Amino acid sequence: MKQLPAATVRLLSSSQIITSVVSVVKELLENSLDAGATSIDVKLENYGFDKIEVRDNGEGIKAIDAPVMAVKYYTSKINSHEDLENLTTYGFRGEALGSICCVAEVLITTRTASDNFSTQYVLDGSGHIISQKPSHLGQGKRVAMYLCLSCFVYFKILLLLKCTASGLVLIKPSL
Repeated sequence: MKQLPAATVRLLSSSQIITSVVSVVKELLENSLDAGATSIDVKLENYGFDKIEVRDNGEGIKAIDAPVMAVKYYTSKINSHEDLENLTTYGFRGEALGSICCVAEVLITTRTASDNFSTQYVLDGSGHIISQKPSHLGQGKRVAMYLCLSCFVYFKILLLLKCTASGLVLIKPSL
């Protein structure tokens, strides 16, 4: 037996949250709603297999929170397990963006009402910022993710496992 590399562990654990293009969009929509967005735009390229983009007019992400905005298990929604009894949000675990980073190249552009300009962040597979630059977005947040070939293979494997587990037999598993 041998220990799996950290990147493989992150990818496998992401399968609990990110199971399809639909689950990615669901998680990002919930983040937008939790941020008080009244307008949300979703754009998919090649049915979401090349690019998923969600843009909202919510509160945006504070600059002080940016370094951990996509690091797993960092959240602004709860402080302890007691807070779980009074949840008023869709998301609270701090897993969505971190899980998405494991399977895609992620860019987040954000601006709060108190910011003079927006900032675009490029994140690595662990959700850490690898670069940032000023941008022109109005208040709110834009999450753009570019799926890589390994992510496409990952989604195909998940689909195959789901079909097999549910008793379905794929005639042509190369699809």
